[in-house]
Amino acid sequence: MYEDKRKLQLVELKLLKNFIEICEKNDIRYYALGGTLLGAVRHKGFIPWDDDIDIGVPREDYDRLLKLYENESKNEIDLHSYKNDPNHYRFFSQIEDSSIKVNRTDKLERETSSAWIDIFPLDGMPNGKILRKIWKYYILYLRAMYRYSCFNIGVNVNKKNRPLHESLLIKLGVLFNFQEKLDVKKRLGILEKALKKYPYKDSQYLVNAMGAYKFKEMFHKKYYGDGEKYLFEDIKIWGPIDYDYVCRQLYGDYMKLPPENERNHHESEVILDDLD
Repeated sequence: MYEDKRKLQLVELKLLKNFIEICEKNDIRYYALGGTLLGAVRHKGFIPWDDDIDIGVPREDYDRLLKLYENESKNEIDLHSYKNDPNHYRFFSQIEDSSIKVNRTDKLERETSSAWIDIFPLDGMPNGKILRKIWKYYILYLRAMYRYSCFNIGVNVNKKNRPLHESLLIKLGVLFNFQEKLDVKKRLGILEKALKKYPYKDSQYLVNAMGAYKFKEMFHKKYYGDGEKYLFEDIKIWGPIDYDYVCRQLYGDYMKLPPENERNHHESEVILDDLD
C-alpha cells in the first residue's frame, strides 16, 4: 500500500515545488499545516501513509494567489476554487495533477480525485477573548450549514472518535437530505464573508477554520511568526516558528505513531492504471 502512496506523493511533491516557485516569485507567504507539518517534523518528508499536502496562506495573500493562478499561471498548474470551478464544492482551493487518480470512499458518495494539494486560507479572529469565543461558535454554525449543503460528497461519515455532538449531527445529515434544501455555493459565500470580517493583518489570532481540526487550528500569531524552514523530502518548506506548540495542540504526543487502523483517514486508494 505504501509503495502506491509513494508514487502519488512524488507527483504531489512536484506540485509543491511548482507552488513554492510561484509563491517566491510573487512574495506570497505560506505555512505547512497539519499532516504536512507533522511529516516534516517527524519524518523529514511525507508521513508514509499520507495522500495529500496541506498548506495555509494568510487571507490577503490567499486572495492574491487565486488571482495569480487565474491571470498568469493557468498553464502551469491546475488550481480549483469554488469561484472558478462550478464543480468544486470545497471552501479551500486545490492544486491538482489530473494524470493520477485516487479513489476516496470516506463519504456517502464515492469520489475519484486527482493528485492534490489543499490550499487553506488563514483568517483573522477577534482580538477580544469573549468576542472571539462568540465568533468561533458562529463560524462553527456556518460551517455546519455548509457541510449539510454538500453532505453526501463532503462529509466523512466514517471518521472515528468523533465527539458525541458531531456524531449526532452526522446522524441528522444521514436521516434528512439537507443538501436538497441548501445551496452549496451560497453557503460558501456566506462562510467566506464571515471569515473575512476580521482582517488577518489586524488580528492577534489566526485560524484555519475549514481544516479537519476546526478551531484546534486557532493559534496566536506568535506561534507562526515569520515562519521557520523545515526539511521536507529534498526541499525546505516554511512552517510555524514554534512547531512543537502547534503539533502538541493538534496531536498531543505527536512523535508517537497512530495505530495501523487510523492511518488512512481519507480511505483512499491510488488507481494504479493511471500511474503506468
